[in-house]
Amino acid sequence: MEKKRFHTVAVVVRVFVSILSILLLTAACGSDTVEGNPYYMRSGMLIVDVDGTDMYFLDNHDGTVSLTYDQDNPMHKNSKNQYVLTDYVGKIVVPASINIDGQVYQVTGITESAFMNNTTLTEVVLPETITSIGEMAFYNCLLLEEVNIPEGVTELPASCFSGCKALRIVKMPSYMTSIGKNAFKSCIMLESMAIPEGISVIHEQMFKGCSRMTDLTLPSTLTTLGTQAFYGCSQLTKLTIPDGVTVLPDSCFYGCSRITDLTLPKRLTEIGVRTFRGCSGLTSLELPESLQEIGRLAFYGCGKIIRLELPKSITELEDSVFGGCGALVEVILPETLTTLKDGSFAACRSLFTITLPESVKEIGENCFCSVNNDGVANWRNLEIFVKSPVPPTVHGSFVNQTNRRRVIVPSGYRDVYMQTPYWDEFTEYLETNY
Repeated sequence: MEKKRFHTVAVVVRVFVSILSILLLTAACGSDTVEGNPYYMRSGMLIVDVDGTDMYFLDNHDGTVSLTYDQDNPMHKNSKNQYVLTDYVGKIVVPASINIDGQVYQVTGITESAFMNNTTLTEVVLPETITSIGEMAFYNCLLLEEVNIPEGVTELPASCFSGCKALRIVKMPSYMTSIGKNAFKSCIMLESMAIPEGISVIHEQMFKGCSRMTDLTLPSTLTTLGTQAFYGCSQLTKLTIPDGVTVLPDSCFYGCSRITDLTLPKRLTEIGVRTFRGCSGLTSLELPESLQEIGRLAFYGCGKIIRLELPKSITELEDSVFGGCGALVEVILPETLTTLKDGSFAACRSLFTITLPESVKEIGENCFCSVNNDGVANWRNLEIFVKSPVPPTVHGSFVNQTNRRRVIVPSGYRDVYMQTPYWDEFTEYLETNY
């Protein structure tokens, strides 16, 4: 009797599971998911002929619609396995409203990926009714040259115009609250940009690779810059960073090789790794007194800087921080400096005299080593003035092993230096009263 009862329960359970599976399968087949489309679930798509061009809109169910792409004919993949759109060609003028069967819908948005990977679009004119633009909306539109962003748009999302290699003109609204990361990455034809007041953050890689940008205006409201934000903007000549910025992150201006006029913020506390590496056009550098940390390789290859004065707040110089500054003639180190790490001033070929404050306790390997274009050591007349009666600890040869090198030490301490490892490599020792 118990076995029959158990068998009956099992049959009922199997039937219930089967019915549930059928219902779930039916629901899935009847859903709005568009096969092959990784970004959207279709919900009330409307097709409208606008001046001979079919435009596709999503019903927002509030009397408004957002421009999208043909979701009945999802994106196909090209030979590079990229999703490609071909629906919109040439110049597109998006209407402020559409009329379908007597019902008027206002056009208020551009959906995510609406024009993504389009290779035929050259210009988009957006109506003032637009208030939102989705992520990657114009991503990789290779022929897009011009676009206006209506005043009602306060946010540009991530990767919005990334990869638009022909983009020359972007008309920005007068006030915005945020621009997402990678927003204009690799827009190699973009020549100027005035970032609207109200923007406080420029995210990572926002303008990376904008190699023709010559004119950049940053808003006074700016407080934060992301890593590699202007990496490779090699045509920039003038840069004023607002005083609200306190940290310049890693590689932020790496490769901005034509900057000749640089104004750093007054409250700057930190410059990151490689931040200004390769800014070979810089001829002068004024570091604010608030600066506390400079990352390794931060100014490596800034080959036209002639004079450098470090603020008193700096206690350490990182690896190769000023390496390759071949025109550097004068360096003033603060009395607070304790450590110069490996290669801090390596390959500074024009720096023939350096004074080490009494506060310096450690010097890294190759700190002052230099060679000429033929790879031959060229500091044959190097003079190092050392104020400390106690020889700083040296981690390996810190100058070239060439003849006629001179070190000037405090009076009475010549023999101490001559008997100290690495300091004993000098061939001439002088004493002076500091």
